[in-house]
Amino acid sequence: MRNLRRILDITWKDHVTNKTVLERTGIPSMFTHLKQRCMRCLGHVTCMEDGRILKDLVYGKLASGMRLTGRPQLCFKDACKCDLKQMNIDNNIWEAAAVDRSAWRSKL
Repeated sequence: MRNLRRILDITWKDHVTNKTVLERTGIPSMFTHLKQRCMRCLGHVTCMEDGRILKDLVYGKLASGMRLTGRPQLCFKDACKCDLKQMNIDNNIWEAAAVDRSAWRSKL
């Protein structure tokens, strides 16, 4: 953000928000960029054949054992489901959409 403010000649006295700076430059926020990267990675994992280690880790469940008490930590798939909900993509059809790469990229 500091470099973008220098390029646009915005000083700290101008009281311009980060959101306004990003809108002026046409660059998405870092959070938006990270969400898109996660969704792209999830699309690649979905298209993998069964039996690959990465796909087994993402789709796997805890078969036995105990978790710590308290709120469970979010796994990658749960975080992606929250991102899908914010992007208004139905959780039931995202896997079918991820198989069609052009449709998946258009949704991101």
